[in-house]
Amino acid sequence: MATTALPQIFGFLFGRLGMALDRRAESREGESACAALVEPPASLPRNAEALTEERLNRLACSARELAVYQRNPNLIQLDDKSLVRTLSLVRDDLEVVYGQRFTFEGERRPAAGVRIVQRVDEVEQDAVARGARAQRVTDKAAVEIDQFTKIVRAGGELTGLDIEGTLG
Repeated sequence: MATTALPQIFGFLFGRLGMALDRRAESREGESACAALVEPPASLPRNAEALTEERLNRLACSARELAVYQRNPNLIQLDDKSLVRTLSLVRDDLEVVYGQRFTFEGERRPAAGVRIVQRVDEVEQDAVARGARAQRVTDKAAVEIDQFTKIVRAGGELTGLDIEGTLG
């Protein structure tokens, strides 16, 4: 997170962290606005399955650590290695929880995109389990697909990406 927009980044991640920990909270349109994001998402629906007990514990510990900075914004400094490390770890977890990448201005990492995690115990004969479908892919596309399955029966199909529409 090598950027001068650290206070904005902190606010965005701390807000999303609170939403992830509050199981009653619902995502609302436009709530994800952060000028420091390269590509702000339209909405941030939470993946409840990604909120494992381990991840919730890790996020809760991070929230307690970051609360000091929330109460004292003047402490938010780029040279605070502990803060930057904690925010990076929180971002990693939130990207899994919200199923998309959060890339901030000035970073050298792929732009925001879609992350799909598909877990299938069994794909029956003549059944198709597909992660995403698109007709074409542009240079702006950023998709990460993780698929996990135990059994694919003869005649069944497990596909990560099927290009039929526009992606990107």
